[in-house]
Amino acid sequence: MDILFQPFIDHFSANQQLTDQTKAEICSHLSILNLKKKHVLINENQRHDFAYFVIKGAIRSYYLKDGIEVNTWFALENDMVGSLQNFNNNPSRETIELIENCTLIAINIKKIKPLMLSNIQIANFINAIIEEYALFLEDKFYFSQMMNSIDKYLTLLDKEPQLLQRIPLTYIASFLGITRETLSRLRAK
Repeated sequence: MDILFQPFIDHFSANQQLTDQTKAEICSHLSILNLKKKHVLINENQRHDFAYFVIKGAIRSYYLKDGIEVNTWFALENDMVGSLQNFNNNPSRETIELIENCTLIAINIKKIKPLMLSNIQIANFINAIIEEYALFLEDKFYFSQMMNSIDKYLTLLDKEPQLLQRIPLTYIASFLGITRETLSRLRAK
């Protein structure tokens, strides 16, 4: 097993024991990617056969509304990145783009998904990925719908201060639903 796969396997198998054979089978559908900043992983309205685990770097998700990019979430190290729509062979509703140079583990959804029917350990492993990703999305949905911009900013400061250091302010402002100028005023306080 590639040493770079180990954190991914460990992260999602923490509550289960995987046999060496199952680990090898999972790893046979993984690959390491080193991609440059601004690379688009997934395009809105397109199908995509991969999901990704971030080893190093920062990523954003956005959709276009009236020609304007609306940022919906950010991912850093040890986060999963992808589209659940793609998992079900539907087009993505969002574009996913690298903010920094990234090292990623690419998971071939098309090849690993059928294995869930024949190997319960792989099914449990993939379910752990989907569960964590669903919780991540639920948190982002709550954040975007249930908080005002000031509370969103304060929550970012408290829970994810690294985002404010690594993500361009234009993207953060879009994510918060405010202008960059308003964000600058908030940061000055």
